[in-house]
Amino acid sequence: MRVSFAAKDVDDLFAEWGQKIGSCVQLDSTDTVLELSPRVGKGYWRQIRLRPGLEISIEYLEFSEPFTVEVSNQFYQEVIEFKSSLSGYVRGDFSTLKDGYHLTPRQSRVSFAARCGQWVECQPHQPIIHVEVITGISTLKALVADQTDQISGDLQTILQGQRTTPLSSIQTMPQAVFQAAEQILNCPYQGVTRRLYLEGRALELIALQLPLSRSVDSSTQFQSPLKSDEVDRIHYAKEVLLSNLVNPPSLIELAQQVGLNDYKLKRGFRQVFGTTAFGCLYHHRMERARTLLEANYSTVTEVAQAVGYTSATSFSAAFKKKFGMSPRYYKLRP
Repeated sequence: MRVSFAAKDVDDLFAEWGQKIGSCVQLDSTDTVLELSPRVGKGYWRQIRLRPGLEISIEYLEFSEPFTVEVSNQFYQEVIEFKSSLSGYVRGDFSTLKDGYHLTPRQSRVSFAARCGQWVECQPHQPIIHVEVITGISTLKALVADQTDQISGDLQTILQGQRTTPLSSIQTMPQAVFQAAEQILNCPYQGVTRRLYLEGRALELIALQLPLSRSVDSSTQFQSPLKSDEVDRIHYAKEVLLSNLVNPPSLIELAQQVGLNDYKLKRGFRQVFGTTAFGCLYHHRMERARTLLEANYSTVTEVAQAVGYTSATSFSAAFKKKFGMSPRYYKLRP
């Protein structure tokens, strides 16, 4: 099923939704629920306005057949969106972007599009659970205050009003983001306590997903200390990695083998060893290669293969980056 919306703003979108694929229920002045018609599927899209320039959107939808939504180029909403995907597979595109995006469970997405069309395609018979924080540009600018130099260049241009093209960035969702999104879904409070609680979680999600500049080490942000068993698992992961220099597992495979999620594994390596998992692998590959060269191991190609490189050229470049000279020169030196 394909549905097209000619809406120019959110209010128009609410009205069209009610006419085409469901009903619009206004719970109060700040809380709107768009329910899905049984002929299309089940679930709802809920918009909660916390204060001017700050909203939460909750999508809890399951379609009975493949479903595509198209929004016209006339839609205008100058906001930055921080979306957390807890369940479901969707793909979409902005009309002015060359490539589309695929959003899968345990991924988060930061996006911006002041005026451009877009479409979203949803797969049937699977619950789509998304929690999204929507912030106006002036609101986010006020939150960042005088620290705009710490955020990414793309986001800086948006806050300065210099960007007109869309932005779409997807990354693996940290556990802290997943927990904050779940807390929004399961908020136990009512009235003013609920609003303040949701606002706190919304600001937390912005902070956790805010794209930072490369000069800021975001790996140290919002980290809780590792537990003792997690430290043991990180050390075990290093042992597994270094025992497989030639054919190392992927990060996800390594995380599964030691019983951690990939986010915890990446963060743990930085905390325990001061480098990434594959930074550690690279270091030990090069040290092993140097040992083999010093022992007059026959050829550079054989050394490359012994430490997991299928290309002697790639190995030579990696070795030179580490030691400042090519492996061939290192082998021939006095």
